[in-house]
Amino acid sequence: MAFRAGIGSFRTRSIGKDGTELRSPELLPPYDANFDEFGPRYADLPMEILVNIFSYLTPSDRREAGLTCHRWCEAAHHTAFLDRFWLVLQRIQFDANEPPVRMLLDSFRHFPNVQLREVDFERLGNYFQQFGPHIRRIAFDACDLQERALFAILSHLAGLRSLSIRSCRDLFMCVLLFENPTERAALRQTLSGVTELSLAHIQYLSDAILHRLMEIMPSLTSLGLPGCNVSFHPGLYRKFYPGDRKQPSESVLTFQYIAQVIDERKALLRTLDFSQTLVDDNALEVLAAMGPELQLERLELERCEQLSGRGLGTLLRVQAAHLRELNLSRSYRVTDSCLVQICQEVPGLRVLKMRECRAISNQGVRQVVQLAQLEVLDVSYCKAINGEGILEGIASKRNETLRELYIGGLDLSERSIIAITENLPELRVLDLGYCFHAMSDLCLQFICRNMVRLTHLTLDGCRKVSDGGLTGLGMLGQMQRYLQADTEVPPESDPAIVAGNGQQSAENGQASASPPAEERQPAVPQAPPFRISLRSRAEQEIVNDAERKRQLMEAMQQKESLKQQASSSSSSTAAFSGYSIERLQQLHVLNLAGCNSLTDVSLLFNFRLLELRELSLSACKQFTHEGIQALVRGCPAIEKLDLSECFNIKDEAVRQIVLHLHRLRELSLRGCYQLTDYSLDYIACHCHRLRVLDVRGCKQIDGEPARRLANLPQLTTIRPDKANDHDTSDVRFGYGGSAMPPGAPPPPVGLLAMRL
Repeated sequence: MAFRAGIGSFRTRSIGKDGTELRSPELLPPYDANFDEFGPRYADLPMEILVNIFSYLTPSDRREAGLTCHRWCEAAHHTAFLDRFWLVLQRIQFDANEPPVRMLLDSFRHFPNVQLREVDFERLGNYFQQFGPHIRRIAFDACDLQERALFAILSHLAGLRSLSIRSCRDLFMCVLLFENPTERAALRQTLSGVTELSLAHIQYLSDAILHRLMEIMPSLTSLGLPGCNVSFHPGLYRKFYPGDRKQPSESVLTFQYIAQVIDERKALLRTLDFSQTLVDDNALEVLAAMGPELQLERLELERCEQLSGRGLGTLLRVQAAHLRELNLSRSYRVTDSCLVQICQEVPGLRVLKMRECRAISNQGVRQVVQLAQLEVLDVSYCKAINGEGILEGIASKRNETLRELYIGGLDLSERSIIAITENLPELRVLDLGYCFHAMSDLCLQFICRNMVRLTHLTLDGCRKVSDGGLTGLGMLGQMQRYLQADTEVPPESDPAIVAGNGQQSAENGQASASPPAEERQPAVPQAPPFRISLRSRAEQEIVNDAERKRQLMEAMQQKESLKQQASSSSSSTAAFSGYSIERLQQLHVLNLAGCNSLTDVSLLFNFRLLELRELSLSACKQFTHEGIQALVRGCPAIEKLDLSECFNIKDEAVRQIVLHLHRLRELSLRGCYQLTDYSLDYIACHCHRLRVLDVRGCKQIDGEPARRLANLPQLTTIRPDKANDHDTSDVRFGYGGSAMPPGAPPPPVGLLAMRL
């Protein structure tokens, strides 16, 4: 700006041919202090406009934009976005006099969603008094929590809507939990707005404790008891309730009493979760007998091994008009007849999960096409389903409603996958993992061509996928041949033509003269000399991969030269290349683990995905630092990168990763045995946001990497190399963050979280 001000008064003279001065205009206008040569000041926009602009960003991009200036930071943490933000406190002593709780007390921010994992409560202080009214959802996961601490916490959560307690064993060992009627009355008034209660994997939960918890939450609409020791046998119920059966038992949790509680709240309950319990047909028939008053919208029955079609069919007939989400994953006794009944009697179903239901076959999955409002379908690892069932079912006609499809581990065919890409264009999530025989380069080309709105693509274990499928080099001709073969009907297939040709040949058989014998016998070409390869099978595969890589590199160089020489847009290159993965610009998660045929060519040629957040290249053993360098330049937004068992990765590749991936939070280098301590030094110097690091199996790296990475404040988990690579113990230290807080209830996918 000083240079601009200095030259503002500089004037020039225009001299004519005769030497006289013609004019002396100013070179630049006078300096204006309000002029900004970098453009308008967007930070001065009204907060409402900034919040509206930020609402179009993903949580990750919003977080990065908040680092620009104070005002953008304020807009990024506006209350409009706080509902999707989780605060996670993990493995700490909850002490108001020690960090991180002391730092939270000094901050001005409040968090509506709080998750506490393996937290030992020492001194609560006034944290929940100060921030409790703002908390909407709270989850306790494997915490050392006592009755007095829980009462002190809940008594300040006046705005609570969801409560989740998971694996808190010591808390429920106290049989007198909330036994005081005065305290229950106070909590009932405070927690009157709670609508969701989840008690997961609690061993000592009893009827009496459940009764008291339900009493202090009168507005429940969702009840979850996954993994609890629920007794469904009527004999055990009679043993512990010998008298009038009015007083709940302090020793056992029975379904008979749970049914009484559900019957009392049936006008409000909309969600039930009995996953990982021994719920049977008789129990579901009891729920069905509660009549039209119980209107379930969501039913979770995952891994219920005693469940069969009889009880489930009875319940579905009663709840057909209201049910929207149904999860029957790993319920091995669910058969095709049950699936057919679901498709025929529950037309409004939107989410159907039947993962690893081994009794489901093509006969049942064909009927899924009747669910016109279905948005999520999961039939992964149902071994009896193959490509014919998918072709005749969900991929038989165009469907623009389905958003997520999980069909990993099925015996599909190329034709079925291509039909999915053509008839399900609005898919956002597609899981084709471990489709060994079907998923090929041709299928991947159709995915890149037709499914440009994909955000999650899983292809792990698809060994037939190679560089041609990701880059499209030389694939256009193969696609055209497939389309022509699919649309054209060969003349031999027409019965009229076949009959006419047969009759004509029979009529002309006598008249046609046979050619001489020497003309009928074709010339036999000379066979090439027979060669015996002395290579082993593994060596031959290595040679073939190297030859394929060389050919693709030559093809890529040829295409680049054609692009430079061609004057038209695509006349000289259209027939040379197909569709590259660059077309999937909305892709956030890409899993290519186990695709060992991929080489650096895939990363060097048009691998530019600006929205990519998670990438797995595990067991892709042909990648080197050249491909990694192109990857990190083309995908700068990666936050989670998995390079496990990529044996050709060296220190230079790690250097490129940490220099260009500024958002990197999780990095897995397990089994990369060529890495040395230089990689740790690169990470310590440049990767300041890293939170999880896995270096198991890296033999040349220091056995205690925490010493070299002590300067990374957010690094919480290090998996160092052990003498036994199967040891999964972690080294955790410091304060840090997590991109996603798992646990119950899990936050929605893609949301922000802060872990301390």
